[in-house]
Amino acid sequence: MSRTLDGYSDKPTASKKWDTELLALTGALIGVALGCAHEINEAISHNMSEVEPFAQILAEITAAALTSAALFAAASAICNQWRLASV
Repeated sequence: MSRTLDGYSDKPTASKKWDTELLALTGALIGVALGCAHEINEAISHNMSEVEPFAQILAEITAAALTSAALFAAASAICNQWRLASV
C-alpha cells in the first residue's frame, strides 16, 4: 500500500481507479488490429476466386473491435469493483 507524501501521516491511500473508457478504446484498437490481421491472413491463404463482400469483412473487423472493447471495459469495471470492496 502506498503512503501519503506527508511524513507524519500513517494513513494509507487508496489505489488509483482504472480508466474504463481508455481501456475500452485500447481494446477496440487491439481488436481492429487483430481483425485486420485476420482478414489479411484470409486473403493471402485462401483461393483468390472466393471473394468476400466488403460488408462481411467490415462486419468481422467491427465485431472483433466491439468484443475486445467490451472485454477490456468489463475487466476494468471488475477491478474497480474489487478496489472499492477492499477499501
